[in-house]
Amino acid sequence: MKKKPFLLALGLLSIALVAGCSTKQEHISIQKLKNKTYQFEAYKQEIEAGGTEKAKEILKNADWHQFVMEKDHPKADYIFYFNDDKSEGKIAVYYVWVNDDEHVIELTRDQHKKHVQLNRKDSTIILRLLNE
Repeated sequence: MKKKPFLLALGLLSIALVAGCSTKQEHISIQKLKNKTYQFEAYKQEIEAGGTEKAKEILKNADWHQFVMEKDHPKADYIFYFNDDKSEGKIAVYYVWVNDDEHVIELTRDQHKKHVQLNRKDSTIILRLLNE
């Protein structure tokens, strides 16, 4: 009779561990430009994996072009990177400029050597990630 509660407890513990391990959370560092200086905005840990996977997919599939940044180019509105990419040795730092008039964003990466302007739909997804 004492085996049933033990087995039940062991089963519930196993389910809880599997469920806890299966939810992947992404860690993102974000800096936001405020009063001409960057302030550490967030180190987000509680971001749904679906949102970050969609953002990573957008950034991966974007039509990046070679780019030379002019010296008088304004500072980016946001700087962010996915911390979990550090362990894979391929961290990309993204610089984001928000064009409020057109509701789109422009990004650079690879030390401003690559540039892309996203459409409204993709811009909204990235901005939602940055402002969650």
